[in-house]
Amino acid sequence: MMDKAEIVRHYFGRGQLLTPAALDEMAAAGRMPETDSALLVIDRSDLERDNIRILKCLQDRPKEVDTDMFLKFYTSKYNKMRDIFTSRFSKNFISLNKVDASRSEIAVFGIVKDVKDKTVELEDMTSSVSVVFETPLEKVERDDAVAVEGISGGKVIYGKKIMFADVPLRQPAIGTGKACFISDLRLSEAPRKDAEKFFSWFQNQDIRNLFISGDTGDIAALEAIVRRHCSGKNIFLAPGEADDKEYPRLPMKAEGVTALSDPAMVEINGIKILVAHNFDIAMLRKRYLGRSKSILPEDYLVLEDVPDIVHCGHTGKPFVQNYKAITVVNSGSLLDEFKPVVIDFATREVKQVSL
Repeated sequence: MMDKAEIVRHYFGRGQLLTPAALDEMAAAGRMPETDSALLVIDRSDLERDNIRILKCLQDRPKEVDTDMFLKFYTSKYNKMRDIFTSRFSKNFISLNKVDASRSEIAVFGIVKDVKDKTVELEDMTSSVSVVFETPLEKVERDDAVAVEGISGGKVIYGKKIMFADVPLRQPAIGTGKACFISDLRLSEAPRKDAEKFFSWFQNQDIRNLFISGDTGDIAALEAIVRRHCSGKNIFLAPGEADDKEYPRLPMKAEGVTALSDPAMVEINGIKILVAHNFDIAMLRKRYLGRSKSILPEDYLVLEDVPDIVHCGHTGKPFVQNYKAITVVNSGSLLDEFKPVVIDFATREVKQVSL
């Protein structure tokens, strides 16, 4: 339990007073949440407001693409991934144009230009070089960002180890509040009564946040359902491939919701939630969220922030999976098997709900 005197001093320094109920709540939770700076007296009800930040949300695509934009797009991926690798690994990476024939041990970083059996063609901003391994390579694809440890051999590197950026090992983050996660409502096809049943249930739960990862279908139907059942709730809506064929996908226009792109990242009360409709664990290992069909001012799909929760859909099959303190959830589909997922941010407890 947090020291109450410390809490009182913190808010008094900001010119704010606390009611006994608010002080007890903060001490029990062990945290001092951000509050409205205009409040003179903070009550317990003021603490129920969620601290929400949109960390990643694509808003538009360029209507025209020129050579300069192509260059900036691919350069941004290289620079972002290089920064991730240098922060993750204590290696003295050298540029590929400095690979010599000294037969010394080296570490390099680059983007995979091509891969065939035991050989990877690697390139960076200075040059390209072939890296030859003793055994066939698995799970390495063209355009992957990788680091290689090996022996310099002039026009070739004799590879000893190949590494992806991956996410770090860490303790699971905790916060406050809860969220419910659903996907693939398919409101143009699924029986409307099934959707109504879920939203009627959700309306009566002590859960303020709902994430919907496309494919949604009938947006007008969703808007009507939200008006009936979601007063006072935070509803986040992201598209899927049935909503938008081009990836990454732009937010959908819908009333009563916070429209997100696919992918997107939202932070609620200290918990970072990545919404990525068609997701694979390899995206965490590679720190890259698929293949872009759009040339953008910068590469939007580099996973710079590490999420605490990943919310996905697409498969129609519900599952819960954990990967290095990251909880990955899929609720399935109203057209197949549907199990909404509820996560308590304070305990990171996960519950699959059968309606």
